[in-house]
Amino acid sequence: MKRSIIPFLSAAGIVLLLLAVSYLFMQQGHAEKAPEPPARPVPVDSTKCIAPVGKMRASHMQMLNEWRHSSVREGNRVHVTPDGRRFEKSLNTCLGCHGQNRLFCFNCHMYANVKPTCWNCHLSPMEMP
Repeated sequence: MKRSIIPFLSAAGIVLLLLAVSYLFMQQGHAEKAPEPPARPVPVDSTKCIAPVGKMRASHMQMLNEWRHSSVREGNRVHVTPDGRRFEKSLNTCLGCHGQNRLFCFNCHMYANVKPTCWNCHLSPMEMP
């Protein structure tokens, strides 16, 4: 009497399928973790600029490029001044004080004949409602 191997393979396949499905369900339950709380905003001290006026006029673009690199690539979102004040590395930090004049950036960039790429991604103060 010959025995067929097909019923054995079918039963083994069903058992393996059930094990795989139950494993996936068990892993799904363990993978769900509470979401991390959002980062607390850094208090902004708007009584003084983050750097002296002369330094900002001469090198604000280099500072913004450094901020972009360190915050996007390294996750460092806080700038600490030499006197210990803390600022969020964001254009919103700049516009918190300088955004009152919608033409603040535009006038200086026109005067210096430069075309910054900030506004390729960010809304310009002139575009804000």
